[in-house]
Amino acid sequence: MVVSGENQRFRVGFMPMAWSLPAFRAFTISILAIWRLKIPGIHDMLPSIHALRILDGIMADEGVQRKIPVEDNIDWVADDPRTTPSKFEFEENFPEDLFTDIEIPGHADWEVRIPGARQRICSTFKNGGFPMYQIAFEHMGLHLPFTDLEMAIFNHLELCPSQLHPNSLAFIRAFEIVAAYLQLAPTVPLFFHIFGIQRSRPRGNMTDKCGWVSLKQHKKYFEIFEESLRGFKDKWFVVRPITSAGWKTIIVRGPKVDAKGRVEHRDDGEPIEVDCERFPFCWSTKHYAREAKSFTFRKGALSKEELADLKALEEFVEEFPPSLWEDREGNPICDEEGYQLSSKRFINTKALLKCSTRAEAEELLCEMKNTQSTLRKLQAEKKRREAGGTSSSTLNTSAQSSPSKSIDLTWEKRGPGAVPVDKRPPKVSRIEVGGSSVVGGHRLVPGRPAEEFVIPSAMGHDCMLDGKTRMKISDADQAILASMGPESIRNVVAESSVAVFKLLEVATFLNGRECRYLQERDEARAHAKGFGERLTIVEKDLSSETKALKESQAKVAQLEKDLPDAKEEERRLNDRVGELEEKLSSMTLTSTVDEEEKNVDPAGTYSNFTRAGLISKIYEVGDLQLDVASSSFKNVLAQLRILNPGVQLVTEGMDEMKEVRDSQIATPPPDEDEV
Repeated sequence: MVVSGENQRFRVGFMPMAWSLPAFRAFTISILAIWRLKIPGIHDMLPSIHALRILDGIMADEGVQRKIPVEDNIDWVADDPRTTPSKFEFEENFPEDLFTDIEIPGHADWEVRIPGARQRICSTFKNGGFPMYQIAFEHMGLHLPFTDLEMAIFNHLELCPSQLHPNSLAFIRAFEIVAAYLQLAPTVPLFFHIFGIQRSRPRGNMTDKCGWVSLKQHKKYFEIFEESLRGFKDKWFVVRPITSAGWKTIIVRGPKVDAKGRVEHRDDGEPIEVDCERFPFCWSTKHYAREAKSFTFRKGALSKEELADLKALEEFVEEFPPSLWEDREGNPICDEEGYQLSSKRFINTKALLKCSTRAEAEELLCEMKNTQSTLRKLQAEKKRREAGGTSSSTLNTSAQSSPSKSIDLTWEKRGPGAVPVDKRPPKVSRIEVGGSSVVGGHRLVPGRPAEEFVIPSAMGHDCMLDGKTRMKISDADQAILASMGPESIRNVVAESSVAVFKLLEVATFLNGRECRYLQERDEARAHAKGFGERLTIVEKDLSSETKALKESQAKVAQLEKDLPDAKEEERRLNDRVGELEEKLSSMTLTSTVDEEEKNVDPAGTYSNFTRAGLISKIYEVGDLQLDVASSSFKNVLAQLRILNPGVQLVTEGMDEMKEVRDSQIATPPPDEDEV
């Protein structure tokens, strides 16, 4: 293996040996890694990356632009991750317990770096390095580069991989294996419908500090890797890509943004594209700025395919036989009535991650739902114990269990609408045809048409053919081509060319029709969205109107209840009015006339007069007196004229209202009442 220091580069063996440069600050360990095996079609299954962090700067050997976000202040981190250094230190001898198998054999794109004495798991590391706990590679089967699902989960949570508790990394790995076995599409919505978020807080009053983030199941499908996981906190190191192939697995092209988050454009208006990280490389507080429930997906948010996959997973776990209880010696534990106690069984995460091959994982998952094989296994173990064999025990620490190896996850996704019977992927046989081996679900017989022809799997296998791949023709086809003359070969080429053009025409026609269907689908979705918004408004109005109607109905019911009482009160009041009218009619008014009135009006002419009548009578008498006085004055004047016919009487200034004062006719002064 290659060990690189700051100043020198030299080759050493795997055996521990003394180093001649113990004073250098950092060394790296390059590892031969195995091929990365992705889940087929994962790019089509996973949602797009939620946030792209801009990478600028230059990688010395590959010219990759990058800028890794730096958290200068780590006071927000809980004490355990913030104060625990790595146990791997610079020593004269190679650390014996350092696990360096972080890649699958075949590539050497990554290296392991031992951190400095002052660096912590939550520190920021240069040159694209990010910290990882050793247990993830040693006992949980995690390998670099990460799968697309793993990177999508880290990016969705906005977490560095080491910010997730190792038990949660085990859940992710187990979910991938089970999804491949059941031919499910491992999408982010499906994963975060099964798993929720649980955040750890330090002890005491320091509630503003944050620790690891864990995944918790809303409905249990998987057993936890280890209930109380110990000994992992100080076993961590830094991993970093060292080749262009390694860098391309953790970066993606994206628009460059400024400090305010706005996309920067070139002079021609096109956005500037740079390399962006596909998941966070260091610990940050971005995850904690959101509510935990915002990361999960409700059942209504899942697609039809995801709901079908969820149902398949539920049915798979429901078929598991119960787990029978036994003591340490293998004797059954029974209840008071003598029946052996049992409990619901779930997917054994720890046992699943111990499987080193696909066949072992298939066998284990098959045994989980097979009652008879489980009972036979328990019986065989009990016989071995009775024969003097040692009882099996569960290993608790990472040092006790053997390292987990990579499992091939390239199992085919079932087609839409297809329901697997036994939930196991079909076996594909390798058949010899013309001296060469091909993979297919049938046998091709020369001269006979095949009932079906399986096209080689190409979707999801971008690297199936590269520049180093040699195209080979079977021996039988080579013999046929060798026996053909130039004219026959030219005819075959012409026919094949016509067939290719026909295929292009058909594909173009189908693509046009499909695009029209997709356009109609998008229009229907937009119409459905608008209709849904209008329906929401109508539902709100209906709710308010219904509430008002209920209030009105309550008032009407109360008024109807009060109406008989009001009618009864009205009847009672009418009866009372009748009684009072009868009493009033029967009563006689007798006027009491005092003695003075009798003296003034002995005849009683005015005894029945009211006050208003008397006042009116007084005014009437007063007016009558004025008329009488005026008439008498005119009568006297007329008589004087008759008695003195030859005398011209002077009447100017005379008036019945005037009087003679001091030998003169004068108007009398007004009385005090008149003034």
